[in-house]
Amino acid sequence: MKHGQTIILHLITTLNTGGAEMMLLKLLSHTDHHIFTKRVVSLTDVGSVGERILAQGIPVYALNMPNGRLTPSGLAKLWRLFRFIRPTILQTWLYHADLLGLIFGKLAGIRTICWNIRCSYMDLDKYRRSTKWTIKLCSLFSSFPQVVIANSREAVKFHVNLGYKAKRWRVIPNGFDLDKFKPDRQAKQGLLVELGLAYNPKTENRGEQSGKRNQKRVFLIGFIARYDPMKKHSTFIKAACLLLRERRDVHFILAGRDVKWGNGLLARQIPHIWKDHFHLLGERNDVENITAGLDIASSVSYGEGFPNTIGEAMACGVPCVVTDVGDSARIVSDTGRVVPPKDPDALAKAWKELIDVGEDGRHRLGIAARKRVKDYFELSQIVKQYESLYTSLVIEGM
Repeated sequence: MKHGQTIILHLITTLNTGGAEMMLLKLLSHTDHHIFTKRVVSLTDVGSVGERILAQGIPVYALNMPNGRLTPSGLAKLWRLFRFIRPTILQTWLYHADLLGLIFGKLAGIRTICWNIRCSYMDLDKYRRSTKWTIKLCSLFSSFPQVVIANSREAVKFHVNLGYKAKRWRVIPNGFDLDKFKPDRQAKQGLLVELGLAYNPKTENRGEQSGKRNQKRVFLIGFIARYDPMKKHSTFIKAACLLLRERRDVHFILAGRDVKWGNGLLARQIPHIWKDHFHLLGERNDVENITAGLDIASSVSYGEGFPNTIGEAMACGVPCVVTDVGDSARIVSDTGRVVPPKDPDALAKAWKELIDVGEDGRHRLGIAARKRVKDYFELSQIVKQYESLYTSLVIEGM
């Protein structure tokens, strides 16, 4: 193929930090630019991820429509972009982009359209009416795209049960950069210092060795996810309080969009008596440093397809406790613990088990976890799967 002759236009609902958005960023960063020309359109604004895409020299167009709403000006701009860019392949991400991309893409004469779905369960009662109707319409029109990509096997099953009738399903899991997410023995100390939990000889009447022992007794359990009903922060907090009744040496690290003390819906769930053991860090650009500093990482969602944060933690050599949703159990396998969703007692018990295996036991699990990511979910392997799919679709369309 000639330089960049295949134009891939990625249409996505939003470019704020999230699992789908971060996977798109990684895919764009590593897709072969000699073969594929890349363009991105966001239904909303450019967002924090869009800024990072722009920094790579990849054009990003924002329609600036309010989240979950359509505007005549936004739809007109989408139509003009489709007619101007004339992509070889339109790759859409998430339900609203899937539906709009299909309708406007067909009208604009785009021959090859791929959908990309990312979740394995949704409690639709917790989402807007517009979202419910969008998903219903997607199920009705699901036979029109050439391919529907899912990031997990469970996501395929869930959407088939919703009525999706894809011409072709393709499961491509999330991929992880092992050079960025890697074990770092200094990361925990840095995190302890940031949180004010590190031993300080100026304020303690103890020797150096006593200080080191004190630091080892601080266990950090993390949950990195935006604040969303599906992520189930309430389960994490309830489990944390159960564990704190038995151990006072555990601290809980939460990070992600709207995960901050200013979010009253979240902050009110944390009992005042345990407030000092919870650290709400908000959205961060140094997730790799936070993750590598954890003793245990968690995902407690009830609707994930393939949680990025778990793959990242495993790449950092951090053992994980995950809820049995999507492909989480398959991803973690025997390198961590799997518990039922919405079960704080089981979650607290699994955390305690990983604390009780000791530092050496967690280290062995972490080594196995990183190897599992390297064997099955290394980023370059995943990008090649996307490239192979796109190339085959181009050949089919000739």
